[in-house]
Amino acid sequence: MKKITLAVLVMLFGLSSAFAQSLDLRAYAGMNVLQLTTDKGTTLIDGVLHQRNVSGRPGYQFGGAITFGERFYVQPGVEFATLSTKIINKNSVTGNELTDETTLSVFSIPLKAGFRLIDPEKENIFNVRIFGGFAGHHIMKVNHTTKSGHFDINKDSYTNLIMNADFGLGVDVFIFYLDMGYQLGLSPVHSGGDLAKANSFYTNLGLRLSF
Repeated sequence: MKKITLAVLVMLFGLSSAFAQSLDLRAYAGMNVLQLTTDKGTTLIDGVLHQRNVSGRPGYQFGGAITFGERFYVQPGVEFATLSTKIINKNSVTGNELTDETTLSVFSIPLKAGFRLIDPEKENIFNVRIFGGFAGHHIMKVNHTTKSGHFDINKDSYTNLIMNADFGLGVDVFIFYLDMGYQLGLSPVHSGGDLAKANSFYTNLGLRLSF
């Protein structure tokens, strides 16, 4: 994680030098809805085979970003978010179910590139943007509430770095902006045999200061 952070900081320094002619600072908060690409599998609990069903639940995020450039721009940032799942393990012998709702607290370093549909030199109050990029989510904490029975879920149950592709649409109005996007999972969420990847829809509402 330290090597990744250092590499990102070096890259950000290079970007700031290349696009220093125009920048804005952005802060935002929003909601996400997680959906896993595969929602079924098997797991062993107390030596008994259980059928596993995993589904996504709503979460939230907040963070900040720096936008470098004019019509074409790059946007590195930092973000804290929660990713929530519901896991149901059904005992293959008795049929009893163990239900757990798990929330991951993650630290993310998103990097986006985008294009403003309106020339900002001609119109600096309103604009529409399209963007795409990548985000790496590092799991900081795992919280879970067991509804029935008991089984261990911790950081070791999840991939240390969850990678996503990110693309969407944004609207700027005066000092406010709205982003709506979709994140496509590139790496598995769980470290075991379940190869589920995390896709999510998200929306962010924020403030921006242009320089």
